[in-house]
Amino acid sequence: MHVRVFTLRFDPVTERFDDSAVVGFLADKEVLAIRDHFFVRDGVPYLTLVARYRTGVAPAPAAGRPAANRDDSWRELLTDADWPLFDTLRAWRGERAKQEGVPPYVICNNRQLAEIVKARPLTLAALGRIEGFGEAKLKKYGPDLLALVTGATPPHPAPQPEPGHAER
Repeated sequence: MHVRVFTLRFDPVTERFDDSAVVGFLADKEVLAIRDHFFVRDGVPYLTLVARYRTGVAPAPAAGRPAANRDDSWRELLTDADWPLFDTLRAWRGERAKQEGVPPYVICNNRQLAEIVKARPLTLAALGRIEGFGEAKLKKYGPDLLALVTGATPPHPAPQPEPGHAER
């Protein structure tokens, strides 16, 4: 196992962190984990990524073709009924990533989203039992995630009036 640290400076023109060096470096490696650390120095935001990886894996396939060794096992966690909430969480993650100028996987990966959907946590403590959700992520993203989960699964949906009948 190897470790590489990348420090990315926020670009105010593009309003994002340029992660092309990270993507290029890791293209022919098996990524085991990525930890992110955000900090501000002299008023400039920085994102440090600590990547744990292994070498000696086959290079990534050409663009446009799916990766043969891609880990899509998280899909097996979801039933047909789970997909609407998963898609809601994924859309939120994409918007949040754009706002912060980070890749979506920095916020949480697909497996973590799937585990949130399966667990449907109602508290920060329950969300914290999902691997990868430490104190910082709980504080930063927990309230939004819990609101999405509880909004998608109301305990007792209110009865809807029949079409054409006004409520009195």
